Order: sequence, then structure tokens, then C-alpha cells
Amino acid sequence: MSPSVRRIDLFAALSLATDLALGQSQNFALKSCLLGARLAAAARVTDAEITAILYQALLRYIGCNADTHLMAALFGDEYVFRRDFALIDNGRPAQVLPLVLRALQRRSAGASLATTTLTIVQGLLRAQGESRAILTGHCEVAERLGERLGLPADLRQNLGQLYERWDGRGIPKGLKADAVAFPVRVVTLAQDAIILTEAFGLDAATALIRDRRGGAYDPGLVDLFVTSAPSLMSGLDQGATADAIRRLEPAPQACLSEAEVDAACLVIADMSDMRMPHSIGHSRAVAVLAEAAAHTLGLPAAETTLVRRAALVHDIGELVLPVLVWTRPGELSEPERDLANLHPLHSQRIICRAGGAFDRIGFVVGRHHERLDGSGYHRGLRAADLAVSTRILATAEAYRSWTEIRPHRTALSPATAASRLNSAMRAGTICPDAGAAVLAAAGQRSLRSSQAHDLTGREVEVLRLLTEGKTIKGVALQLGVAAKTADNHVQNLYSKLGVSNRAAAVLWAVERGLHQNPASN
Repeated sequence: MSPSVRRIDLFAALSLATDLALGQSQNFALKSCLLGARLAAAARVTDAEITAILYQALLRYIGCNADTHLMAALFGDEYVFRRDFALIDNGRPAQVLPLVLRALQRRSAGASLATTTLTIVQGLLRAQGESRAILTGHCEVAERLGERLGLPADLRQNLGQLYERWDGRGIPKGLKADAVAFPVRVVTLAQDAIILTEAFGLDAATALIRDRRGGAYDPGLVDLFVTSAPSLMSGLDQGATADAIRRLEPAPQACLSEAEVDAACLVIADMSDMRMPHSIGHSRAVAVLAEAAAHTLGLPAAETTLVRRAALVHDIGELVLPVLVWTRPGELSEPERDLANLHPLHSQRIICRAGGAFDRIGFVVGRHHERLDGSGYHRGLRAADLAVSTRILATAEAYRSWTEIRPHRTALSPATAASRLNSAMRAGTICPDAGAAVLAAAGQRSLRSSQAHDLTGREVEVLRLLTEGKTIKGVALQLGVAAKTADNHVQNLYSKLGVSNRAAAVLWAVERGLHQNPASN
């Protein structure tokens, strides 16, 4: 049996990933846990509410990787846009409009005046509707991922309220006042207080929070904060450690079962991959291939499980770079490549934060781009330092990636990818045993799961087009039908799946293996 993993430690690990995705300061979510707990103590809440506040602070942005490519296409570097957006009162159009204009100007930097003007005009026309759709998708995906992590209904509903406001001007439902869950109100204020204090200092942050009383924030919580702001904010940087957050959680502190560890790995896989259409389902596919290769080599059950789990979570560190970089045609610049080559290190750091069984998983993950001859990254390790589990993951990841489309290249056919892998084996960069096992696994079984039970062929086709990032117009063009007809197909599909937006439909497809799979086309 694997070493036990505390649920809150897993959530703390996931928070490190979302801190990266938001471009926030180190341990941002942990600091908000500590501040949220202090606010909760001042409000004299129950233990159950404290637990809910901690979980909300750690998981608030768990769904925010969905459709990031759409945000980047509209506003450019999502890290810059998200950091700027976090500083304003998003319920006041007079603050939102200048921010959007600056983002659109950055997006068209270097273009001609005519192109810049067109970009800004088109962006302004699209911004409100597309932003609302993206943010609504974040909420729905967060609830679904919370369900997969075993959260009870009330805590899942909290995750779906991450953009709601006290004054009812939030998203997705426009909930108002006490209809917004108390833990949501606490965490919203706590996280904004940290962001504003880091940007402007405590006095200015306190003034901004007071100004938003009754708007973005619960008036009672604002009064608690402004009365004791210095003591509430004191020592957050030093005090926000994983151990400290663990001690804040009231008893009983739950540990994960083996099945829950597996479920968590699948959640991390989807968090990693759903930022961009070309990466949808990548980690799941690598895991299938790596697990099959481990069976071929006769690894013990525990090692096979280790390989599968490591394959699922290996790319979470790719959050270190914005989507705009990953989706841009052409090779990365040297600074971008240097940062990209550190993603295994970030993956290991995130995964190991969960502790227990994740320590060994993180060890394997941190080596998934190493090569036998020392030519890999990020440590340049050689064969003697690479266990069989690491060799299998590195080989499966390489083969699978070659067979997938990337913005800067086309997908290789399985035969061409196999030829490249054989060449790497002969050159001494890829382990021959791992290479042979991966090739055997790739040739013996499909990476595509069975079709959905009740979707028609056309509905499956529409669903796959959505996973590729196609808009309604794109679906219409691909199917050769009118845009209205395509929209009817999409809405019927949403109804059948029980979802309301593209991001949630894509997650549904990934969970069932119905995403686009270039390797088997």
C-alpha cells in the first residue's frame, strides 16, 4: 500500500499549480488560507466553515486552465492580464474598460495602425461575451473537478461561485449578498487583500477594500478586516507553510485511499492539458502507453501503478510558461526554451508537496525528459541515475508527443515516430528495453477509448471539433453546414451531456477518451 496522503496536502499541491497559472506570488493560496482562517476566527465560525474556507482558498482556481487559449487569443499573455485584472474592481466598467484596452494594445504591439485599430475594435466587441463564457466555464469545470476529488456538494458549489460578488454583479449566476456562500466571501476578500497589499502596500490596500464595501465584498467582513488589518496581515509570508496550513484544518483530517490518489492524478492530468487544444488528453494517452509498456516489461504491480500515475501528472509544471508561448508557431526563444526546460522541476515540486505516495511519483516526474547519454534536461542525468520507471515514462512521453500536432510542427505518423524512436535507441539516448516495450504497446492497442453510449456519430464529431478549439463558425465550416445548424448541434450536445459550455463539454470528452487523437487517425 502507498504511503498515506492527507487530503489537505494534496489540495496544497494543487494550489501551487494554480499559483503558477495565475502568475501570483509564491505560496499565494497558502497565505490566503492563513488570512482566511484569521478572518474566520474573528467572525467566530464553526469548524466546518473553517475547513470550507481552507479548501476554497486552496482550490478556488482549479478550473481556471479551461479555455486559457481563448483568453490568450483575446488578451495576450494571460499571466499579465490576470495580474492586472486582479487589481481592479471588476464590477466597475470605468476600471474594466481601460484594462481591456491596454491588453488589446499589447496584443497588437508592433502591428500597423490599421491592424492595431482593427484588433482593438474587434476585441472590444468580443471581450464581454467571450470573457463571460470563459469565466462561466471555469466555474463549471471547477465544480466537476471538485466532484472528482471527492468534495461534498456544498464545497463543490463554493468552487462554482468563485467569481460571484456581494452586490450581485458577479458570474455565473449573479448571486447576491448571503446567497454567496460565506467561505466564498471570506476567500475572495482574503485573496484580494493579499494581492492589493503586495501591489500597493497595506494602507492603500485597506482603503481600496473599504471602498469596495458592499460591492465586491461582504460589508461585515470588510469591517472586520479594516479594524484589524495590520494584525491580520502580519507574518503571512513566514507563516504560510504547508505544516501551518495542515495544523489549521480541524479534526478529523482525511487521508486519501488508493482510488482517491488515482482520481487525483487524473484531475492533475486534465488540469495540465486543458489549457490548449493541442494538449487535450496528452497526459492520459501517455499514461495508457506507459502502463502498457510497464506490463510488457513485467514490472511489479506497484511499479506499474507508479509509472501510470507519474505519466498522468508529468506536465503540470508546464504552467510555468503562458499559453501564448506554447501556442505560438515557430520555435521558442532561448529564454523561453530555458524556462520550458525547467518544467519537469516545477512538476516535481508541485507533486512532492502532496507528500506520501506523491513523493515517489514526483521523483519519476522530475526526470521525464532525461536521456541515457546525459543529453536530456533539466539535470542532464545519465543512465546510472535513471530507473526503469523513469525510462518508460521518458520513452512513452517522447513517442506520444511525436505523434501529436504542435503549433510549430505537424504530427508524425506512428510509423515515422517508431522510426525516430528506434534511431534514438540506436544512438543511446533512449533505453532499448523501454523503447521496445513502448513500441510493442503502441502497436498492440488503441489509445482511443470506446465511444460514448448514447451520442450519435455526428455528435461525437462535433464534440471532437470542440476539443480542437473550434468556434461555432469553425464547426460549421468543418461540417459544411450553416452556423445556425452548427449551433443547434452544439446546444443539443450540451443538453445531452448535461453541461452548459464548451469547457465543460471538453472535460467530459477527455474523461471518456473522446477527444481528438491524431496518432490513431
